[in-house]
Amino acid sequence: MPKPKGLFSIGEIAAVCGVSIDTLRFYETKELISPAHIDSESGYRYYSRENLLRLRTILGLKDAGLSLLDIREYLDGGKHTDQKLAGLLERRGLLDRAIENLQIRGIKTGDLTVHEIELPERLCLCRTVEAKDGTHALRAIGKFYDELIRGGVPISRAWPEFCEYPDDGLLRGEFPVADFTVTACLPIYNKNAPPEAVCYPPGAAVTVNYRGGYYGLREAYEVLSQYIEAHGYVSAGYPQEIYVEIDADGSVSLDDADNVTRVIVPVKRNPDQVK
Repeated sequence: MPKPKGLFSIGEIAAVCGVSIDTLRFYETKELISPAHIDSESGYRYYSRENLLRLRTILGLKDAGLSLLDIREYLDGGKHTDQKLAGLLERRGLLDRAIENLQIRGIKTGDLTVHEIELPERLCLCRTVEAKDGTHALRAIGKFYDELIRGGVPISRAWPEFCEYPDDGLLRGEFPVADFTVTACLPIYNKNAPPEAVCYPPGAAVTVNYRGGYYGLREAYEVLSQYIEAHGYVSAGYPQEIYVEIDADGSVSLDDADNVTRVIVPVKRNPDQVK
């Protein structure tokens, strides 16, 4: 029997979309796509141009990491439009942060390039530590995290844990290695958040990704201070540090030359320079 006019064979559609015929048949069993015509005698399947467009959408969503069930719900109205959009934006945000994390991990020793970023809103459980030195700070922060884990607190994946340093002197060239204050911040989900949770507002920030031993971070703060002044900013919050490169067993060595630390300073425009 000749092919119906204006339709395409399963082989033609599979070829132009770069998938196998078996994949198309599998998608049909999952009710993701239906052939425009099935020959009643031969069972041959034929597809329309509209089928092709839908298949391309399916493959694009699959490449973005959605499950086949999610794709069917998104395409066939199983979720409201705002829910669909929120879900896709969340996935895009996670993917963007994964890419960013890999870029940070690839930073070379001596590269002190400053980047301007937008910080998201972060809801955190926090503990402030009066640290005698870096080792004391690590132990106290680790104990805090242990308590939260044992308490079953759901940890948000939207932003990594970080440490805030309530010290204006860091941007003035001071870098105390003993008797300093540090606040450990663990991002959590808004749902059922305890009342003591602290909200860090969204806003502009500048950041440097530093590879080297922890006590060499003075260089990163010097570069950030110079950039802030040169570009008409002022600090809008205390410096924050994210410790990116950690050994497989979770340990941290303060003097490891391969450590990667992301130093972030929230900023705003200097009101004295705004016309």
